[in-house]
Amino acid sequence: MANGCVQIVGCMSAFAGLICLMVATYASEWKILSHSTEGMVKSVVVRIGLWMACSVPVSKRWECTVYDSVLHVPLDIQVTRAIMIISIILSACGLAVVVLGMKYTLCLDKDKHVKNKVAFVGGILITVAGVCSLGIVSWYAHAVVNTQKPRPFLGKCLFLGWGGALLSITGGVLLSCCGLSQSTPRRGYTSPHSVQLASSKVYV
Repeated sequence: MANGCVQIVGCMSAFAGLICLMVATYASEWKILSHSTEGMVKSVVVRIGLWMACSVPVSKRWECTVYDSVLHVPLDIQVTRAIMIISIILSACGLAVVVLGMKYTLCLDKDKHVKNKVAFVGGILITVAGVCSLGIVSWYAHAVVNTQKPRPFLGKCLFLGWGGALLSITGGVLLSCCGLSQSTPRRGYTSPHSVQLASSKVYV
């Protein structure tokens, strides 16, 4: 019963992490630039994402420009985009595998040992996805902080990516631990059988 509850908590955490990673990857606020041009009182704000860049001139609406070709995208955006997509695919595949190995599902119900191993593998996939996304988001944030001129600001997608990565790691670890603990055979104590020795009596 306890392992089943932990599996549900881990699955919910992993699912929430996947949603956060998907939103962070799609949204266009990984880096924020704010600069003033000559003759303008107000500054121009530019939001840079992995797929598009949005800018707002003075007192106007947001205007977004989608990146036309991969060749014209900076290297840091290309790498971040690729790792985030890989993390999302790994997390989605991990969740699909975990559902097969969860205690309350009917899939693979005939062989409990295989079912637990499947849940363990799914948890490992989700954990790897969380570690990959955590690493790439931190690397991108480090690049943003070290930029000199114009100095950008950290976007909301970075914090959303960190949150999604931590949720994925937490859920993956919980699911892996449940699968590992259930697949490990438990050794029960068996009392030694009492051997009755028949005493032979010799009558003279």
